[in-house]
Amino acid sequence: MKPIRIELPTEFDVGSVNSYLFTEPEPILVDCGVETPASWEALKAGLAQHDLAPANIRRVVITHPHVDHFGLAAKIAAISGAPVWIADIGAKWLVDPKKHFGLRADYYREHFLIQAGLPDEMAQMVLTYFDQIADQISPVPAECIQTFGLGDTLAMGGANWQVLHMPGHASHQTCFYQPESRHFLSADMLLPKTPTPIVERPSPNQPRQPSLPIFMESLNRCEALEIDTVYPGHGEPFQNHRQLIQKQRDRIHQRKAEALSLVQQGHHTAYTLVNQMYAHYPSTFRFAGLWMLIGYLDLLQAEGAIVQETVDGVWHYKRTGN
Repeated sequence: MKPIRIELPTEFDVGSVNSYLFTEPEPILVDCGVETPASWEALKAGLAQHDLAPANIRRVVITHPHVDHFGLAAKIAAISGAPVWIADIGAKWLVDPKKHFGLRADYYREHFLIQAGLPDEMAQMVLTYFDQIADQISPVPAECIQTFGLGDTLAMGGANWQVLHMPGHASHQTCFYQPESRHFLSADMLLPKTPTPIVERPSPNQPRQPSLPIFMESLNRCEALEIDTVYPGHGEPFQNHRQLIQKQRDRIHQRKAEALSLVQQGHHTAYTLVNQMYAHYPSTFRFAGLWMLIGYLDLLQAEGAIVQETVDGVWHYKRTGN
């Protein structure tokens, strides 16, 4: 059967998030929205259209541990007794989200926001946002969680779906591909608008992983798949995935070139660059562009077009040869 889209509201700029329902041979939900009354009511209404209620769910499958994708998992598990399935690499975020969001906030406070050159006022706004998210999430009890491995197969809707690791937007992100029907549950890998490559806390004693170059590699792997219909984490299902991928790839290269031009003009820190590239945003919202900007700079470094130096704890970017 085809996945059934249930659209759930969020308070985030990305808009609504999709939960996908399989009714046969047993009711399964893939992702389940944020933990808000509005999202809960929308989920109940969507299930009711198929003569189901949250108590009837037999399994919840999470694509990646972001709050808009697993927020209601604990509540559904408590009501239905359904296990919550997630890739083994992301399970710890469901069991103790406050701890892991806290560790990310610590990395931002002690390293990333300083290195990006953000002033204290903007840095504090970012950290407050992280704290608010962490406080709103209900953990999923460890005994409710079942894990699958990268490369495993999941039975959903009477078919076997391949588990594909697609990092970039999130290092723990998995997508599900059904080769016979050519259906692709893309999570936040393929969206109508390019997903944000989130800067994540590196492993101890390891360098930061460049999220946008990793996302570009995942795009190449998606492009190689034979897909008829994409079922994205946000927005309506769509076809012609290769056309979308090429459009997003072209846009990334265009913005990367703009970043290089600004570096050549004398804008050398991430903070000054983000104020130029996202000047059309109110200053309080420009942090949303910082992740993308760091991605463009990571691509330029990988290509040897710029070099990064640390001056008084702040990253400075210069054109190669300058």
